[in-house]
Amino acid sequence: MNRIRQLLSEATNAFGRLSARERTLVALAIGAVLAFAVFVSSFSFSKAVSARNSRIKTKIGQLQEASALTATYRQAETQRADLERRLKANNTRLFTHVDELSKKLGVEIGGITDKGTQPLAGKIVESAVEVTFTRTTLDKLIKFISAVEGQTGLVKVTKLQIRPRTDQPVIDAWLVVATYSHES
Repeated sequence: MNRIRQLLSEATNAFGRLSARERTLVALAIGAVLAFAVFVSSFSFSKAVSARNSRIKTKIGQLQEASALTATYRQAETQRADLERRLKANNTRLFTHVDELSKKLGVEIGGITDKGTQPLAGKIVESAVEVTFTRTTLDKLIKFISAVEGQTGLVKVTKLQIRPRTDQPVIDAWLVVATYSHES
């Protein structure tokens, strides 16, 4: 501490020996150094505040994205649980279902063949039948497909092949109808 006082005393004595013009120049130089120091420190502070604000905005964006993903996840989880419940409750017998719909709609089926069952992802099982239509009209086929897929939502037409006939304004069609259930 004494060393600092001694240096300060020497600086004061040296400043006192300067002429008025030299004192003015030294004062201006000290003022310029202080102004530069204030400018550099305020620039650094401003840059630090700007960087912090940028990080805050990034974090807020990440929180909003996480919130949106959480909502999407909850919705998907609800849909998955609903579909799983529907799969467990599904007891659709395809032969009976297809035959009853064809009679109800007045569409004549040429033949139904069981394609069996096969496991899909997880515990989901697909049961399928192959249905053949001969000499039917396109509007009857469309009504039949709409009726098949429209009732339970777990019965779908997975394949469809249509062949026009040249002898009459009718078509031959072949399609695979599948239903899905949860393996017990």
